[in-house]
Amino acid sequence: MSSIALRQPVPTSSTPLFFRLDARSQRLVALTDVMQTPLHWLDEPRAPWPAQLPEALRGPIEQMLANGQSGRLHLRFAGILWQIALSHEQDAFWLICLQAQSQEVTADLALHLPRFSQMAGQQQFAPMLESLKETLGADRLALWHYQASGSLGGEQLTPVFSLGWDGADTGTAAMPLAAIRGDSRYIRALRTRKALSFSETAHQPMLSQHYYLSEDNVHSRLDAALLDQDKLIGVLSLEYRTPTLLNEEMLQLVRHCAQQLGHWQPQAEEMGSEATRTLSLPGELSLMTGIDYCETLVSWACHISGASLGWVGEYQPRGKDLWVIPRHVRLQGEPQHWPAMGLDPGPSAELFHHGQALYIEDLALRYPRATKLLSHDAKAFIGIPLSLPNLGPIGQLILLLDQPLADPMPLLDVLTSQAKRAAIELQRLAADDALRLAEVAFNTHDGLLVADSQGTILKVNKSFCRITGFEEREMVGQHIDRLRPPYYGDRLKEEVWQAVRRQELWIGEEQCLNQAGNLFPVRLMVSGVRNEHGEIGHLVCSFYDVSKEKEAARNIEQLAYYDDLCGLYNRRSLTDALNRTLSEPNGQWGALLLVDLDNFKSINDSLGHAYGDMLLQAVVVRLKELPQENLVLARTSGDEFALLFTALGQGYVTAKILAEHFARELMGQFRAPFDIESHKLHCSASIGISLFSGEDKDHLILMQQADTAAHMAKRGGQGSYVFFSQAMAEKERSKLAISNQLRDALRNHELLLHYQPQYRVDNGALSGIEALLRWQRSDGTMVPPGEFIPIAEETSLIQDIGYWVMKTACAQYSFWLNQGYKIPHLSVNVSARQFHTAGFVQQVEYILRDTGVPPSRLLLEITESVVLENRLESIARMHQLKELGILLSIDDFGTGYSSLAYLRDLPADEVKLDRSFIHTLVHSEQDRAIVKAILDLARVFRFTVTAEGVEEQEQLDILKHLGCQHYQGFLTSRPLPVKALESLLTPLPAS
Repeated sequence: MSSIALRQPVPTSSTPLFFRLDARSQRLVALTDVMQTPLHWLDEPRAPWPAQLPEALRGPIEQMLANGQSGRLHLRFAGILWQIALSHEQDAFWLICLQAQSQEVTADLALHLPRFSQMAGQQQFAPMLESLKETLGADRLALWHYQASGSLGGEQLTPVFSLGWDGADTGTAAMPLAAIRGDSRYIRALRTRKALSFSETAHQPMLSQHYYLSEDNVHSRLDAALLDQDKLIGVLSLEYRTPTLLNEEMLQLVRHCAQQLGHWQPQAEEMGSEATRTLSLPGELSLMTGIDYCETLVSWACHISGASLGWVGEYQPRGKDLWVIPRHVRLQGEPQHWPAMGLDPGPSAELFHHGQALYIEDLALRYPRATKLLSHDAKAFIGIPLSLPNLGPIGQLILLLDQPLADPMPLLDVLTSQAKRAAIELQRLAADDALRLAEVAFNTHDGLLVADSQGTILKVNKSFCRITGFEEREMVGQHIDRLRPPYYGDRLKEEVWQAVRRQELWIGEEQCLNQAGNLFPVRLMVSGVRNEHGEIGHLVCSFYDVSKEKEAARNIEQLAYYDDLCGLYNRRSLTDALNRTLSEPNGQWGALLLVDLDNFKSINDSLGHAYGDMLLQAVVVRLKELPQENLVLARTSGDEFALLFTALGQGYVTAKILAEHFARELMGQFRAPFDIESHKLHCSASIGISLFSGEDKDHLILMQQADTAAHMAKRGGQGSYVFFSQAMAEKERSKLAISNQLRDALRNHELLLHYQPQYRVDNGALSGIEALLRWQRSDGTMVPPGEFIPIAEETSLIQDIGYWVMKTACAQYSFWLNQGYKIPHLSVNVSARQFHTAGFVQQVEYILRDTGVPPSRLLLEITESVVLENRLESIARMHQLKELGILLSIDDFGTGYSSLAYLRDLPADEVKLDRSFIHTLVHSEQDRAIVKAILDLARVFRFTVTAEGVEEQEQLDILKHLGCQHYQGFLTSRPLPVKALESLLTPLPAS
């Protein structure tokens, strides 16, 4: 589009102007009835927008539209700074609001030319420049003196006048800018074209030496050459921080003013030479503040003077003494940390007391005891006091020189000229530190409020608003009592004021009102701040909400004493209740019932834990149907509940009758299925009962007795109850003793293997041997297998014993094979716990590889109960064993819950008829029918069948008639030790 012409009237109202933009068509629709707006300044108001805008103005707007990002930016049209707010409404529609921020003095810049000429003729150059800046709406203005060969080397521009820097105008040599080197292309273009405009300074190579432009976010710039008889003597610059459309009329006005400034040449040259003489400091120093300024000043001073050590130090009182805290230390040009120093008699103390620049040519001669300074081989000393009119001395600039200076005065003059600026920056740093510290302290996560001595709230922090829900404006000016319930008395006030008057911190827990009018607990800390008269002028109250802490404490207590799932007491609470009952005898007998769910594990494993949890909650509902008087309900483990009846009667018989009544009632409740989601679940319970009287004192014994009775009930059959008895206790103690002795037996090699031959039914040939575990104590007595094997199976001992049996049997069998004994296969029994142990298949594989037994000669006997415990997992493990080539046998077949589907899925090679069928085979037609059915079924599934416990010839004849393949039993041989078996095997024919 063409440049913006200023022939149309410019709006003078700052009333917001609203437009709607369709981002798809990029067309604007005015929503307010304003005839003259930036919309009408476009060449084609109805054409797409912002495509008509210049690149500098179009880019930011298109970026916001592309990102779908609402926001604000400032754009300058014809000397007017407009704020443009873009707000994304919906889909592709945007609401745009424009509002004038600053206005042009007049629409036609040409009208100003005579006025500027008149001001120049009256030598009113500074007012003329101020008027020029305002007329063109510039953010800043600078006048530069040009030198063909300056102190920086080559062409140089030195600032001599400025307006608009840091909110203050300067017309003296104390410029906010420093001298810069002039780019030859820039100087050449100025000489040729007399005026230059830059719409985007960041992309102008000619302005590369103007380093401050990017730091100050200067976007656009107008430059005009100051000429004296066609000789370049200076530059007039106007700078804009927002995108600004620079047109020919603006250039014309700047060129005109630059021509008038040629008459100001003597003054400019004088100011320029002064600036050149005094501003020989680093050019970037004038633009720096804070840490950057101080570090650059110290580095430059050390470099110029040849000082090995220099710093800017800040005075800090410590007790009654004044110390110097060195900041921005440079040692041999590198940053260093330097410890604080007291103002002992020395050059620093002299500098503080006299308050004038100090140069000491021979430091050792004047201050021989200044050991810290002399330890760095310092020969000379330069010190510049730093002070401010209202604050007095605040610090010092110190240089330690390796050699005295021939003429220190120029350096002292330069550093002294920077003393006030250095003091300002040092004070700025101290103020920044204090502000940061205060900000951190005030913006803590704790709520904080400051009140006056009357309790009127003066200030609150964001955390206060977050915790209480009050806005800051709601609380400032309110009395602190607004945060306390109206029914609270003056106790808190009195306690707080007593503590504050004693200069103590009051700490306590109180209730506080939030914005909704609800009370919540807080941890409150109150301290007093005294004024210069020693009176309490302010109160500082900090607090934090302890609601979550209290809730967590309640949750911890809940977890400690209650079962989270069922809401009942847990084992710890049950123990406490039992202890209280036993410690406070009431002449009554009581009972402890432990209810163990029989098949909960299978339900939990098959349907998942969610259904298991719902089943437990349903069980609790039924338990609560019992009379709750004198009853404590608890969940003591995953599938176990306890019912503590604290008073059942004054006699043992009465208590036992009532306990049995409740046990039967419980069993009746468990007979009905539980409706869980879409499942009807049947779950019986085994109940152990322990009665107690006031003479019983040990709760652990009572709980152990009930637990023992529950185990006995579970062994006796599901859905039953058992009262604890001393005989039961004796039996349990005996089991415990055997368990302990069995551990020693394994360690002391008291376990051994006997082997029972297996024969073919049709011809009596040897078909295999079965390894059977025996225990012979050190005194020679034999422990019957029925006494110790069930105990081993209840504990983890069976895993170690089972591994030992298999490895020992395979090693012996391998020996026999190597010796030429003709034994078709070896059978080894595997317990349920051993079979389901992780890594069992790998153990078997290792034993076979270690002993050299062919897998096809090993037959593992697994009971039906092993498979039924976890059917899918068991079948998968059996397949893994079959992949190794191992034979599998189902032991005690027919005594469990056999089904055709179950038998069909098993990858077995053999089934073994249990001895219970064989024992009655001769006299029971029913058992003969069962055996025949099993044999027929085995033939269908191609299983071989081995009968156990054959003791009579008639039994063998019937088995032969029915088609049984193999047998074993006392009829032909008992289980034999190794030597006895070896002597038996020699004369027998091999199968």
